[in-house]
Amino acid sequence: MKALIVEPSRMIRNVFSSLFSKNNIDSVAVETATEALALLEKEPVDFLCFSMQLRDMTGLEFYLQAKERGLIGQHPSVMLTGSQESVSAKAHSLGVTECFSKSEPAVFEDYVNRWAASTSTRLSGNVLLIEDSSLQAAFLEKLLDALGLKTTRSSSGEESLSLVSQRPFDLVLVDYVLEGTLTGLNVIRQIRTLPGRAGKIPILALSGFDDVPRRIEMLRSGANDFVLKPVVPEEFQVRVSNLIQLRKALDYLEEQHANLYEMAMRDRLTSVYNRHYINERAQALILESRNSRRPLSLIVLDIDHFKRINDTHGHAVGDSVLVAVASAIAETIGEAGIVARMGGEEFMAVLAGCDEFLATRLAEKLRETIEELDPSGLRVTASFGTAQLRPEDSYETLFSRADMAMYEAKRAGRNCVVSAEGT
Repeated sequence: MKALIVEPSRMIRNVFSSLFSKNNIDSVAVETATEALALLEKEPVDFLCFSMQLRDMTGLEFYLQAKERGLIGQHPSVMLTGSQESVSAKAHSLGVTECFSKSEPAVFEDYVNRWAASTSTRLSGNVLLIEDSSLQAAFLEKLLDALGLKTTRSSSGEESLSLVSQRPFDLVLVDYVLEGTLTGLNVIRQIRTLPGRAGKIPILALSGFDDVPRRIEMLRSGANDFVLKPVVPEEFQVRVSNLIQLRKALDYLEEQHANLYEMAMRDRLTSVYNRHYINERAQALILESRNSRRPLSLIVLDIDHFKRINDTHGHAVGDSVLVAVASAIAETIGEAGIVARMGGEEFMAVLAGCDEFLATRLAEKLRETIEELDPSGLRVTASFGTAQLRPEDSYETLFSRADMAMYEAKRAGRNCVVSAEGT
């Protein structure tokens, strides 16, 4: 990266040179427009910074001469003004990128810092390039590689849709004209119908036709941005960078949302799920059970004499008992079901694919495990009730039967398992 500073003041030239150096950008500083034009003739730069007042001509005259000679590329062209604020509007109309006042150097410094950061940052991600021209694809792959992106190329819409469905991509680049029967417009529309993350992939549409209605239709169908071919490398890379960063930001937001949801659905003390989650999830599992004709059972358990533990030993000990019991339940149930604390000292496990016989056996294993825990030096037991889903059951009636079986276990002397199917 290289910057050219055109400024008559040695002090300002030194300050700006230091600013670029701090951002790992080489710079050349000259006093006159004539020197600057000669340098630009020999070698292009990545950033042009010039003063409105130069020794041999005005900054605007310098800029126009450079532009007429084809020396102004795609790089930022920034003009620094003194008190003549009225020249900014004219400068912008001629094509100058930005104008900054010399009286506010911090504003210019912030601009340079942000520009340097955006041009030096290496991206990471996977791009699907849908392009039927090998020559164009090679050129675009080179630009993407310079950004740090990995590219998978496809030449047909049919193949690309299969790839999007099977592999995670951070960006899709799609030309309008493709091999096969599908156009880029068809591909965009079908990607947007895919479920989950695949259907939300940022899409950059490409076309060699400068056709406004076609461009609008691609954007309306779900493309996030559009680039006309042949692409301008700098513009293409900026648009790609913006969309990749958009994908990363969306992934981060979705991850944070998932984390917040998980936290909201967990019991803070024991870390097992809470009543809200189990009530929501059980409904879906019951529907799946009916559709698949597989059994589903519940285990409801309540720690025996828990109030006595709290009253005698304090709530801190009571909390340690709850944590120990919850851990034992979660470890014993494992992948076989979902465990939740329903409130107080009551817990529940939803067991998909488990009939009443297996649920009762698992409850008995849990009973023995809890009896052997000895948390905080205390003997702890629990009473269990089990119930299997019946054709006429709702979640509420299924839970009610398991809960009633648990209270029957309490009445039977506690520290035992009672099945609702046997009562």
